[in-house]
Amino acid sequence: MKLKHLLLIISLVVSFKVYSGKDTVIVYTTYQNYVNKIGETYDKMVNYYGTIKMKITVSKNAVETTVKCKEIWGFMYNGHLFRTDARTGQVGELIVKGKICYYENGIAHLEMIRNGTNHEIFSLGYYCYVSKDLSSKLAPFPSPEYPISDANKQIKKFKRANPEYADFFKALNKDYSYQNVRAKVMIFNRNFPDDK
Repeated sequence: MKLKHLLLIISLVVSFKVYSGKDTVIVYTTYQNYVNKIGETYDKMVNYYGTIKMKITVSKNAVETTVKCKEIWGFMYNGHLFRTDARTGQVGELIVKGKICYYENGIAHLEMIRNGTNHEIFSLGYYCYVSKDLSSKLAPFPSPEYPISDANKQIKKFKRANPEYADFFKALNKDYSYQNVRAKVMIFNRNFPDDK
């Protein structure tokens, strides 16, 4: 996606921690490491690069390390969970966890956390993703501006593989704007209160 987009986040859905200059970054190479709380901890997020294959630069005791996101499962940044889209190396922040998990553009959310804002501009990556759970692959939604895309194929593949989400996709009515997807995820997950 080449055009810059504005991502507005409703404060009801996402709570932000104000950036204080002191970070906590924990990198997890696998989902199992995340579950078992086995990660590499860093004391600062130095930078993140929104290239096609995203990288983050972190530091520990003033020694900087660059991490290729495609080579990890995900990371925690100041209490916010980011997962890697294994196909592209881009990341999404987990917004809603339940019967279906929902994520939004990682670059925008990294900026919001760092800057203490509730909206940011991004030029790379998808608006939003879903997954069955935290261990399964992310499925990106096509952009409202570019409905014919690789993401369209990915979301169709996800729908075919997961017929239990038929009601969710029916409620979306092919409106893949992140605001609509987020709202419908929350409604869908309310019907499954025991799922974690």
